Formats: sequence, structure tokens, C-alpha cells
Amino acid sequence: MCAVRVVFLTHYFPPEAGAPQTRIAALTAALAERSVRVTVHTGPPHYPAGRIAPPHRNRPLARERAGAVRIVRSPVLPAPNRGTVRRLADHASFAVGALATGVASGPADVVVAETPPLFLAAAGVPYARMKRAPLVLNVADRWPASAVALGALRDGIALRIAERLEAVAYAGAAAITVPTQTMQATLEAHEAARGKVVWMPPAVDLDRFEAAPPTPGGRPLRAVYVGTIGLAQGIGTLVEAARLAGPAVVEVTIAGDGAEGEEVRRAAERVANVRCIGPVVPAQVPELYGAADVGVVLLRALPLFDEALPTKLLEVFAAGRAAVVGARGESAGVVEKERAGVAVRPEDPAALAAAFRALVLDRERVLRLSAAARAAAERSFSRSASASRWLELLTAVEGGRRLDESDRLHRASPGTAWRASAGRHHAG
Repeated sequence: MCAVRVVFLTHYFPPEAGAPQTRIAALTAALAERSVRVTVHTGPPHYPAGRIAPPHRNRPLARERAGAVRIVRSPVLPAPNRGTVRRLADHASFAVGALATGVASGPADVVVAETPPLFLAAAGVPYARMKRAPLVLNVADRWPASAVALGALRDGIALRIAERLEAVAYAGAAAITVPTQTMQATLEAHEAARGKVVWMPPAVDLDRFEAAPPTPGGRPLRAVYVGTIGLAQGIGTLVEAARLAGPAVVEVTIAGDGAEGEEVRRAAERVANVRCIGPVVPAQVPELYGAADVGVVLLRALPLFDEALPTKLLEVFAAGRAAVVGARGESAGVVEKERAGVAVRPEDPAALAAAFRALVLDRERVLRLSAAARAAAERSFSRSASASRWLELLTAVEGGRRLDESDRLHRASPGTAWRASAGRHHAG
């Protein structure tokens, strides 16, 4: 039997640093190890600074390889990860360029398109049709709902266009994958997505992290945040919590950049126990967690983020570090269920500072939480298990099958295999 040929259509990919880039690279490599013929269609690396990283150039077309994975890069109008108009132009330019150069990625049995950005989700429909292949849409974050919740998009023609693009993308997909069960239930209520939504829990590469326990004893507590400093995270809360707790309690390291990066750096300059080190490459992430006692994960206090489960939380788990989480919903629920950290109210600096004070006074608790975090990563969020679930899905979609109602909505655990039933979805 011929190996399944899969094209991943994504705006984000290494050597860029970031959670989506790391996730997609690990997934494509793991699928290639399982004899899937994987091609990634992306743009030249330019996130988050908006400058194309040498030796890459903004050429009409470029080809390269990462092990067994073929990579095709088409041009963009690069923009930094801040501001709205230029970022939209960036997103739209790649969507158009990908359609114009789609033939370069070769034949496909399945196309997997990443969203956000929303333009790429909508472009995935004609892209898959061009390949005569079904489309799997991976919804990492719901747009335009996220933009509305964060105040980046308001009622008007732009919102109506965005909602129309969202509906077109859902209608044209054979399957829609989401990282949390809460998001699954939300999207099942969308008319264009109904009957197609598959819960695909996120995963982490355990082999990247040594997971040695944090050094016991000593003050202050060493806390690290690694990731996007964007509208969704509210990293200013962490800076203020460090100020309230004081340098005898906690030392905070913030690694990353984004839409609020400059604002956070200015605030951190006034707080002696906070340092901002800017973006880091993926290879530095395990080292940062290894030098810390706890990892911090924050989301804003908006109902939309109750359904989020950030990849960075799984990296904290994989590193064997207690998670200090300022969030509600699934993120807080996982931490509490696994007894792998402390969850406090989002956007509450006083509560976050109190969590730091409690942990610095009980180092044995930090060690217990850290061990539970690593165990949770090994048990529920391994890359190997995730790749197997993805291979199941891709094989079934390629064969024209889909989930039955009970499996789609009521799978008991991330490891439960899903059964294919008769019927056929078409890419459009």
C-alpha cells in the first residue's frame, strides 16, 4: 500500500521560534518517521521580528529538506508581530502566494491547514481542491472570536468578512481538529463545523528536556516565562506580581517577544527582580526551564481563553517544573487535576505574588509538583501518542471516512482510538 502523502500548509515553521513552529515541526517529523510522505508549504522565516532570517530570502520559490520532510517556501510581505494592518497584509500575502505556488508542493492525499491566520484557513479550501484532496483544518485558536475578545476587531464589515472566511473554511474541511474538549464543544455548535470536529490533544517532545528536579532549598524562587508576549497573555501581570512579591521572594526571567513586548520591557526596567532576555531559539528553551524552579503560564481573564491549553504549559510539564498558572478553564483544570502546579485567578498580580510566596516557603512542595508535572507529560502528552492519533485521522480522512457521533464527542481519553464509519467528506 502506498504511503499517505500529506501537505501541511502553515504560516509558521522553524527556524522561527515559537509554540506553533515547535509543534508543527515535531508532528511532521514524527509522521515522516511513520512512513508518511510529508511536505510543508510555508513562507521564509520572519516571525516575530518581521525580518527574513539569513540565509533565507524572500524568493518566488525555495525548496529545502529537514530530514525526511520536504519544505517549500513561497514569498510573503513580512511584518513584525505587532500592529494590525501590516500583519493582515503579511497573512494575506502568504495565503495568495501559497495558492499561486501550490503546484510546487506536489500531489497530496490530504492537506492540513493551520489557523490562525484566518486567511490561510480560507485559502486551504481552494488549495486542497487544487490537489483533489480532503482538507483537515487545525484550529489552534478561534478566529475571529479571539480578535473580538481582545478588542482587535469590532463589529462592522471587517468582522462580517472574517466570520464569512471562518464559515467558508469550516464548510470546506473534511475534519477540524482542536486542542481542547471545550473548544470542540464550542465549534460543534457552529453550523458549518458541525459533525467534523475532532479533539486532538496537544503534545510535547519529552526527549528535548532532561527533567532533572529543581535544586532544593534557597531563596529566592526562580520563575521563568517562555513564549509570546502578546495580547492573549497579559505578561504585565507577571511583572507586577514580581514587584509585589519582591526580590527576596522571586526572580523572574521573561523570554520572548510579541505585540506587548516593548510595553513589558519598559515595565520590567522599573522592577529589579525581573529580566527580559528577548526571543530565544527552541534549543534554549530546555536550558531556561532547567535553570528555574517553576514555569509560568498566563492567559487573560476572558471567557474565550477558558478553552485554551497553551503548548508552553506542556513544555513546563516536560521539563519537570511546577507550573504557576494564571488562567481559568482547561489550563487551570489540567494543573489541578494532575497536581502539577498552582493555578490562580488570571490578571491578578496579588494572587500570583501570593503563589510565589507560598512556594518559596515550601520547597518540598515544589519538588512534589515538579515530579507530578513530568509524570503528567509522560502519561498524557507524549509526541509519540499524538503522532499515532494524527496518523489514524489522516489515514481515515484520506480513505473517505469520518468519526461516528460517540467517538467524536465522547472519547474517554487522549489515547482512545477513534473508529471510522461509513460516509464521505469532500474537500469542498
